[in-house]
Amino acid sequence: MEVLILSKTKYGSTQVCVGGICINNKQFIRLLNQGGYYQPADTQFNIGDIWDITFSVNPNRKEPHNEDVTIHTYKFVRKIYQLETYIKNMGVPIWRNNISNIFEGKILWQKNGKGYFSEYIKNYPSHSVGFWISDVDLRYSNGSYIYESNGVSKQIVYKGNQTALQVIPKGRLIRLSLAKWWKPEDSDIESRCYLQLSGWYEDQSEPVKKVEAKPIVKTQPITKTIELPKYEVPKYQAPKTTQQPKNTSGSCYIATLCYDDFYAAEVCSFRDFRDATLSKTKMGRLFIAKYYHFAPKLTAKLENHKTLNRIIKHLLLNPLLTIIKTLKLDRK
Repeated sequence: MEVLILSKTKYGSTQVCVGGICINNKQFIRLLNQGGYYQPADTQFNIGDIWDITFSVNPNRKEPHNEDVTIHTYKFVRKIYQLETYIKNMGVPIWRNNISNIFEGKILWQKNGKGYFSEYIKNYPSHSVGFWISDVDLRYSNGSYIYESNGVSKQIVYKGNQTALQVIPKGRLIRLSLAKWWKPEDSDIESRCYLQLSGWYEDQSEPVKKVEAKPIVKTQPITKTIELPKYEVPKYQAPKTTQQPKNTSGSCYIATLCYDDFYAAEVCSFRDFRDATLSKTKMGRLFIAKYYHFAPKLTAKLENHKTLNRIIKHLLLNPLLTIIKTLKLDRK
């Protein structure tokens, strides 16, 4: 099914939440990998791309996040440059004007102007995402966009992947979404999912393909035939090398966080260990599945604890890597 990529929302430092819409039936979807986790930060899915994707509904989805699907296969089709016009012409619902109209008018508001839904009040909208065209300019301040109209002030946290505009002009097509359920630690406040702004859309000009003009060569008539000696061009042979390419397949969440680089040699060695040793046994494959289930959540909790990350790196990961290298467990 052809899917238009609509958003890339930041989730920690190693992942992004990728949202899309099925072109045929206008179904909103959120793309999860086989382990039920978000896409890596360097995902090839980009806003405006159309991909042919096969997917199934994720069984662990929780209202109002009804868009979660697990993707199985995907193939790039084309890119849309007139994106704002394209979405408006799809016939999808668009909330318009006052902010009170978003999410079917069911959203609750805190005293500080932040919108949310509560686990105690199960008056949820049918979707956790949607399009909005504001009746006033939205001003950017301290990581949020401020909506002010007739003495009413609301703020929407910005979590998109685009560089923030100081002002999003009224009339611009905007994408809103609801964050995952969250509850502050050591607090009596119930779990809530908060309103956030995922991005905005505008038309762009399609790049012009440059065509190089070939010069016209005037040929002169041959008046004499000359036989040239035959000469064979020696075949080029690439130099042999024993260096192995870096393994960059799949995310290695905790190692990437501790070594602070998706392409670090240590991180690639852990991927080699996964592919060369763990994936060859039943217990190893079970460990991989469990790791990819729990690692994204653990990584999100460890992200801002730099000292703890260094301890994990020096006391756990480095010794484990020494054993892997000594026993050559990272080689097939």
